[in-house]
Amino acid sequence: MIELEVHFKLTDLEYHPLPGAAVRLVFGVQPGWQNPDAGRSFVTDANGEYRFRTAADIDRRLRKKPTNFVSSLLSRRQNTDHLAVAAELEYVGFRWLYALDLYHFPDGTVSLPHGISVYTLDALGRFTIPALHDASGWRMADLNGMVLTVPGYEPWDFLLQPDPASRDWSLRLAFKQWPPPVRR
Repeated sequence: MIELEVHFKLTDLEYHPLPGAAVRLVFGVQPGWQNPDAGRSFVTDANGEYRFRTAADIDRRLRKKPTNFVSSLLSRRQNTDHLAVAAELEYVGFRWLYALDLYHFPDGTVSLPHGISVYTLDALGRFTIPALHDASGWRMADLNGMVLTVPGYEPWDFLLQPDPASRDWSLRLAFKQWPPPVRR
């Protein structure tokens, strides 16, 4: 366990802040991370932001650094610091859990190699039903067959870094909200 200084920001597509948004952040993938009461709930301030400190699990994983094609063929996997983060956010009247994995490389590079996964609520009120994503878009169980081109939110800024003077870490995480979908 480490101490994590978190700076969260929520904006629209033009990076204007979204104040008064109810958010819940969960760190790690221990049992229960998909429960609606896991993690830390808060409301964004007038700047669409919220800051807090929490305990989190950062583990070590081997990963190749994202590079161009030739470099990726020649590079070796490196030890990285990994942090799993999930954000519960409301979009078009539904609350969904947006999960992502951040990897901090020894040179300070941070990557999000797999994008995001989105989970919807099951019959027990847990976020366990994965949204399906393919070339035609995103399918959430809540939407009864409607396909979205985007999942509602996307991370646009993220930085995970250690404090060299202590064992503490900091996380900067920002999501942008897409406008509601247009039915065609």
